[in-house]
Formats: sequence, C-alpha cells, structure tokens
Amino acid sequence: MNRPTPPVPWSPPLWLTPDRIVLAAVVAFAAAAALPAVQGIPTARYKIEVQPGAVAVVALSTALLSLILVRFALRATTARVASLRCVWGGALAGALNAGLSLAGMGVIRHGDMGSALWELVGGSLFGSIFGGPLGFVFGASYAVVVVSAVRARLDPSHDGPDRVLTTVGVWLFLGGACAELARQGVPVAVSPSRLAVLGLGLAALGAARRYARRAWLARVAAGVEPAWQLDVLRGEEQGAGLLPLIRPGGRLQDGVLLYRAPGHDRYRSVAPSAPAALTTLPEARSTG
Repeated sequence: MNRPTPPVPWSPPLWLTPDRIVLAAVVAFAAAAALPAVQGIPTARYKIEVQPGAVAVVALSTALLSLILVRFALRATTARVASLRCVWGGALAGALNAGLSLAGMGVIRHGDMGSALWELVGGSLFGSIFGGPLGFVFGASYAVVVVSAVRARLDPSHDGPDRVLTTVGVWLFLGGACAELARQGVPVAVSPSRLAVLGLGLAALGAARRYARRAWLARVAAGVEPAWQLDVLRGEEQGAGLLPLIRPGGRLQDGVLLYRAPGHDRYRSVAPSAPAALTTLPEARSTG
C-alpha cells in the first residue's frame, strides 16, 4: 500500500476558497460603504439622521443584496458573464435596496408590515432614479473581485486562493479609502478606514504566500528539500488530476513536482515517489 502524499507546502487550507474570500470581502465592503455612498442624496441623508436604527438597516440591506448578487455572479461559467451579472444585477439591486431600506426603517418606526410593504414598492420605484446608478457602480466594483474568483475556479491551481486574496486585499484597501474620503462625518456600521487597513494586510499576506511558494519551489529545484524533487512531465497520465503549483502567466506546465516517500518497511510496498503538482521547470532542466 502506498503512503498518502502529504499536502504540498504553502497550499491553502481547504476551507479558504476563492468564492468564500470574495463573499466575505463584498459583505464587509457593502456594510462599510453603504452609508458614505448615499450621504450625497438629501432624502436618504435626512432619513438616516432622523430614523433610529437607520444605519444598521441600510448597512444590513446593502450587505444582504450584495451577497445575493455576488453569489449569483460567482456561478457564471465565464468571466464575461460574471462581470455582466455584477454590473446589470447591481443596478437592479441598487433600486431594490432603496425600497428595502425604507421598508426596514418603516418597520422599526411603526411596526406596521402593511406600510412597510408600501414603502418597499414605492421606495424601489423611486430608488431607480438614485439607487439604480449607485448599484451599477457597486456592481462594477464587485466585478473586479468576482472575475478574479471565477477565473481561479475555472483554471484552478494551488496558488489560486492566494492570487484572489491579493486582488481582494488591494480592492478592499482602495474601496475603504474611497469610502472614508466620502464619509464626511456620516455614521457607519463598519469603519471604512479599518476596512482599508484590513485590505492592506490581506494583500500583503497573499503576496507573501505567493513569494514563499516560489522561494520554496526554488529550493526544491536546488535539491535542498530532500522530500521533494522536480522532474520532466512524462505524458498526460502522470499529470492526470494534478493542479499546477503556480500559474506562470500562460506558459505550459512542462514539469511535475514529486514527493519522495521516505523509508521502506517489510509490511508495505512504498512507491519511491508520487506526483503532487504540475509546475514549470527551470530553463536548464526543461531544455536539457
């Protein structure tokens, strides 16, 4: 019986998927940017200032609709379809968000579901004037990270989640910074400045993990990692079911990362090596 191949070093945990990274980032951004985004609309700003619980209602409504929108976009079969779902779905969600926010504030104020339903319908129709264009902008912003996750899913690799994490981190940093500049003293549910700091940290983490993975692969190529080695990929059968360790920007994967099973005992038949991931060989190895 062969011993199982251990996880490739610097592989992300199974729970850290591109989709989950993007969903968490979008919810956090929506909650932080919802209030700064509408503070330029006089009617919305007035209601937020005078209605109790308005900050929580607007942030929750925006985060919920953003979550639904992005989950729908992430199921797309191409990056182009995903971006279109974000943009046009964002316009629809923006109009609906106006009505949902007004209905939520109506429930808190009156506790009357009948009037809340009327405010939902009327607010959604009125929201098409302001909420639709604003949702379009939000959706276009979401498309950046959604496309990153869709591409990582359609073309998977060991470094896919870290590439998405880097993109999401930069996106959160820029989005949080813009929301903080537009805030102008408006109360918020989530601090945009803290979101920007979080984004900077996530971008640094993703970039550091990608650098560490490449440095480790260089150590393998140099022969200083005794349990691992690089070899020329010998046919499709050897690479069947393996993911690329690193996406090299479109170059063909001409090599394979092998795990050298340590030791041998008289009870088990241990393979001398087992393929673990596809990779690109150094020039000297691939041409020689």
